[in-house]
Amino acid sequence: MYTSRKIDDNSYPDIQQLLKESFGINRSVDAIKEKYATEGFGLKNIGIIAKNGTSAPAAYYGVFPMTLQYAGKDYMIAQSGDTMTAPNHRKKGLFTRLAKETYELCKQSGIQMVFGFPNENSYPGFERKLDWVFTGRMQKFTIKTNAIPLCQLAQRFGFLKSIYTWYFSKIIRPYRINHKFENLEGFQSATARGQIKKDENFFDYKLNRENTAFIQYNGFKMLIKARTHLIIGDVAHFEKSKTKFFLAAVRKLAKIVGSKKVLFTVSKNHWLFDYLNDVLEFEESLPIGFYIIDPGLDPKEIQFTHADYDTF
Repeated sequence: MYTSRKIDDNSYPDIQQLLKESFGINRSVDAIKEKYATEGFGLKNIGIIAKNGTSAPAAYYGVFPMTLQYAGKDYMIAQSGDTMTAPNHRKKGLFTRLAKETYELCKQSGIQMVFGFPNENSYPGFERKLDWVFTGRMQKFTIKTNAIPLCQLAQRFGFLKSIYTWYFSKIIRPYRINHKFENLEGFQSATARGQIKKDENFFDYKLNRENTAFIQYNGFKMLIKARTHLIIGDVAHFEKSKTKFFLAAVRKLAKIVGSKKVLFTVSKNHWLFDYLNDVLEFEESLPIGFYIIDPGLDPKEIQFTHADYDTF
């Protein structure tokens, strides 16, 4: 018989164990603690963990609170993430049960919408069993470079990770800028009705991750991450006429950080999609889904970038 309860700070070793058993992911408790440190948005530890009558964790469903700016107002929403069931406990209804319990917790906590980007394995469960609404897919643009693949090698060979982290920190240091208000204005689109609010809280949260930086390079402000490839998580708005200069800048940046590819992932309603679509080919990426609590929020009006992923 399974018992379930809300997680707290003492649950992180259980989440660590589930990540290892479910996905083969080795993640430190400190890294989990950093990812779950969403108190800057007003809430933390919004998730339900199940055990099978012993101390061993069986499954987990949780969300990461953040702020949605919609029609000029702020709303508390949350991203579904780290959904997992240990192999010996699958096909027993735990995914659906824990999701529904988590959504009730969200309602009690004042969260007005849950969103996420489920993979192909979990997509059917969200759609058929949890009443999620899907509005399309994220779109991925890729630029290939002739850079030495330092970033990729560091991910492939564990002993190189700490060396690359040192290298990335050193090489990117001249371009780092602080994430105070005056540097963030361009991240809030004037034409977007709904988007994840890119304020100091958001950047505080994202910048506590490894190989992540907020920079200004060749005049363009960007939130970037080097993990296997160079990921452009978000970029401050610029005029469309500067697109070719922007792409030239990120190609140079990729060579500096040692990345064979540059990745951009955005929703089709984001301004950057229109810019990149004129000069690059794209491929469909993860589906964009919502569990709607407040019917006044129209999911079709909300746009996303790669920085909005819980994995960024």
